[in-house]
Parts: sequence; C-alpha cells; structure tokens
Amino acid sequence: MRMKTDFSEAELSAASMIIQDLLDGRENHGIERLRALKEEIHAAIPEKLRIGRGITWVVERISLLLATQSHSDEKFRNLALSLYAQLKGDDLLIGVSIFLMAEFGMRHPVETFGFFETAAQSGHWVVREFAAGAFRRIVGPNKDVVLPWLQKMARTSDPNQRRFASETLRPVTFNKWINQQPEYSLSVLRLLFKENHPYPRTSVGNNLSDLSRRQPELIFGVVKDLEATGDKNSYWIAYRACRNLVKKEPQRVMNLLRVEEYHYKDRNFYKKESLVLESQEYN
Repeated sequence: MRMKTDFSEAELSAASMIIQDLLDGRENHGIERLRALKEEIHAAIPEKLRIGRGITWVVERISLLLATQSHSDEKFRNLALSLYAQLKGDDLLIGVSIFLMAEFGMRHPVETFGFFETAAQSGHWVVREFAAGAFRRIVGPNKDVVLPWLQKMARTSDPNQRRFASETLRPVTFNKWINQQPEYSLSVLRLLFKENHPYPRTSVGNNLSDLSRRQPELIFGVVKDLEATGDKNSYWIAYRACRNLVKKEPQRVMNLLRVEEYHYKDRNFYKKESLVLESQEYN
C-alpha cells in the first residue's frame, strides 16, 4: 500500500535537482534542497489533515518522489545509502533514506536486511522508529522471506533489535493484513514472551493489545497462557496486552490476571461485590 502519488510539477522538479546534487557529489547542496522541500510539503498540508499527516507522512512522500524520479531500483538504493551516511541520527530527514530503502526492499528484501539490522540497533530513537515503520512496507509483499529473518532478530542479544522484530509487526498501516493472519506475527512474538528488557517487552504487550481489537478471543487465550507460566515478564506482557480487552470485558480480564483492579493511564477498573465499576463513577 502506498500513498497516492499526486505529485506536483514543482515537487517532481525539486526531486530531480536533489537527486542530481546527491549523485554528483554536491551532498550539502542536495540536503539543503531536501530540507527546503520537506518544509514546503509540510506547510502545504491543509489544516484539517494535519493530525493524520505528520513528519512520517512527509518523509514517506519525499522518498516516493525520489524513487519516482530515480527511475531505477539501484539508483534510489544508492541515494538511500548516501543520505543515510550524510545525515545525523537525530535529523528527521533521515527518515527519507530509510523509507527509500524500504521502497527498494519491497522488490529486493534480502538486500535490505543488513541496512535494517543496523538501523534497528541505532542509538537514536528517530532512526529506530522510522526503521520499524518503514520495514512494514517490506513485510507484506515478502512474507515467506522476511519471517525467518524477523525470528532471528527476535533472538539477538540487542534489545533494540528485539524491539524492532515486534514493533515492525504491529497490525497497523501497511500491516493490517496481520489482523486476518495473526499467527504470522505470533510466531515472532512468542520468542519474546519472557522478555526481560522493558523496551522490547513493552512493544510485545502493545502488539498483542493491537491484535485484540480484531482478534479478542485469540488474545484472551494468549493472556491465559502467559499468566499460567508464572514468569513475571510474561505476566507483565499479559497485563499490557489487556489494555483494549479490559474496556469491554473488565471482569473477565481481572479474573484471568487474578487481580482485584486494573489500571492503565487514566482508566481504572475495580472488582466490587461481583460488579466492575470504573473509578470515575465514584468521583
């Protein structure tokens, strides 16, 4: 799934000049043009669309612009590598290079694995977030090839890479097909069900919570199994996985988790005389 490529002549012209600068060794000039294009695209977003169109939308649009004007997979792969090498990890423009590599990876997934392994373990949160989001574009068209690699990532010693394995499989945006094929992601998540590092562990709980929106009974079963292990990390994941389930079936959730109350952000649920009442009702 791609955004609509309704590019203006001005955007296409700017993209061509950026590509020429970058490939001719004028990296600084190309990056200046790129930054100006990012600002122009962001400023042109209609007010009513700004909530849904943030920086990720902008950098993805630019990556597709550059891919469109590059006319060859190898050319925009080289652009991606050049930009990634030139930009700092906390520069939001680095998302352009990462989404460019994802565009290349949709047709050449194996050739991108090394790039995403490096991006996934970056010390910069910006890079890690863009990497997880961009790699979702690669998964759907290449399920069989990608799955063993994601399972390998879930077994690495690096918590950032383990988090990437879970985060890139959340059933959102390009991954909505996972709601109908949940076993695909569960085959990776199960490798992390005893995760002791909070960063990947949180992602696993969030992933299961997302899945519960479309597959509630499946996730109720997962929660039951996690609670039964007696493992404290598994229990933490089970609790987190119930963020959405508790809104509709609080009594069942608390029974499964063997608790008298459940809290998440500003939502609080309590058992009382076989009834479950939200704490707000007492305020």
